[in-house]
Amino acid sequence: MVKTIDQIEKNMSASFGYVKKDILMLNDAFSDIHEQIQHLSMNHASLLGEIEKLREKVYGKKSDVKKMVKKKSVKR
Repeated sequence: MVKTIDQIEKNMSASFGYVKKDILMLNDAFSDIHEQIQHLSMNHASLLGEIEKLREKVYGKKSDVKKMVKKKSVKR
């Protein structure tokens, strides 16, 4: 089957049209995911703030996170 140049050009154009449509759909999906991640990040930050307020109420002062330093025993 021999196709004319015009038919090949139409097929290529249609193929690229589908590719463009798919890329635009992916772009929209990534934008939606990015927006949802931003909302989750803001919610996470506000929840951490609320947890800190509750800690202050429970313990009566700001809680400072201190690491316990373990002394290593040196064997001689």
